[in-house]
Amino acid sequence: MSLFKKIFSRIKELWKFRELALQLTQRDLMTRYKGSYLGFAWAIINPLIMLLVYSFIFSVVFKLKWDTGDDTSKALYTLMIFAGLVPFYIFSESINRSLGLISGSPNYVKKVVFPLEILPISLILSTLINNLFGLILLVIGKLIFMDTPNWTLIYIPMLLLPLTLLSLGLALAFSAIGTYIRDMTHTIALLMNVLFYASPIFYKVSAVPEGFRYFVNLNPLTQIIEEWRSVILLGQKVDYSVYFMTLLVALIVLLVGTSIFNYLRKGFSDVV
Repeated sequence: MSLFKKIFSRIKELWKFRELALQLTQRDLMTRYKGSYLGFAWAIINPLIMLLVYSFIFSVVFKLKWDTGDDTSKALYTLMIFAGLVPFYIFSESINRSLGLISGSPNYVKKVVFPLEILPISLILSTLINNLFGLILLVIGKLIFMDTPNWTLIYIPMLLLPLTLLSLGLALAFSAIGTYIRDMTHTIALLMNVLFYASPIFYKVSAVPEGFRYFVNLNPLTQIIEEWRSVILLGQKVDYSVYFMTLLVALIVLLVGTSIFNYLRKGFSDVV
């Protein structure tokens, strides 16, 4: 059986369990805020508070501005930061929560017969929905403060695709590896802190010294964040050459992550 036939066959098998994936997603969302008075309001409060903090530090204290040629306002800088924070939060939350996913679900691993890939898939869906409120705030801010074309907002589902596939691929890999190596939690937490500042969240790629720009562009989140800004905030068309390259990288990561997961899954029941 060719590789493509195997992939298609696996996708068909996973599709049969789509209702289970949605149920697990719903349960995860309910568990996040169970017992809290504000419930899902925290999904809005958390990114909003972090946005205000970062905006105050960088645009008020350090007086940084995001110069686009015709607008250097603090509102613009705040929105540009937020356009970087939202995809990064989706990515980092997916990776961080995936590390204990398998070890924290012994009943599913040992007693329930279904494709275990459903667990990372439901985690990604839950993360996307949880961060959807941040994306909505970004769009509302763009509509209020920026006089740029709005029709490009129809590309948002398209922009989410490479980010979702990239996050899923790494979540599959790290959920499997983290089952065997518990120190991965500390390692990934450190790497995420480094990646946070290595990603162009608070600055433009063009602001990076030319000698270091190559390394910034190696970061798969770089082009994702740049596309979010140009399409959502500046109202520019999708750069398809960049987009499809980013999508290709995400698909390769997904393929590698799936292979790692399937290779390591054989011993899950022995270590959880």
